Amino acid sequence: MRLLRSARASFVAFVAVLSSAILAAEEPASAYHYRIDAGGSELTWELPATFHTVHGRAPELSGTVDAAAQAHDEWSIQARVTVKAAAMVTGNEKRDRNMREKVLETDRFPEIVFEARRIRADLSRLKPGERFTAEVEGDLTVHGKAAPVRVPVDVSISADSVVLQGFFAVSWKQYGLNDPSFGIVTVRDPLKVQFRLRAVPVPP
Repeated sequence: MRLLRSARASFVAFVAVLSSAILAAEEPASAYHYRIDAGGSELTWELPATFHTVHGRAPELSGTVDAAAQAHDEWSIQARVTVKAAAMVTGNEKRDRNMREKVLETDRFPEIVFEARRIRADLSRLKPGERFTAEVEGDLTVHGKAAPVRVPVDVSISADSVVLQGFFAVSWKQYGLNDPSFGIVTVRDPLKVQFRLRAVPVPP
């Protein structure tokens, strides 16, 4: 009889532990921490110009995204994406040197930075298999000058990453840049930026 009671007690304890684990797994996370995986990300841009459109890319970028649940279903969001300005290329060496030295002045302003101030989205859907659109507002700093931007972002979640995709247009003139026209090629506004960023979880 004592052995039977012991077996029943062990079984009840096992069921209690298993139930707790299942309930914990079903509860939504209260915080998310991600870093941008540069190898799985892509940021390109294009600028209308005489005769053709100038296409560029930014191969060196980094960033983090942190979200924490607050009261009343609100979320605190911190997101930052940094691009190494001197690494941007257009496929024309002379034009790239002009861009680095005379337009972006990368020795003085080595980074282009986007920092999110507000994100409108249902972050309770941040789980594998979900897809939704978020509206992101923030500041884009180029050549040491920050200007507000608003970007619709398509969000796709898988088991091991979150992919953020979108595009936006900005005026290079608002950042006080020297005219990026090169030779007989005259460029115009706006500069159109397209991105696909892969974010991976940061272990707690």
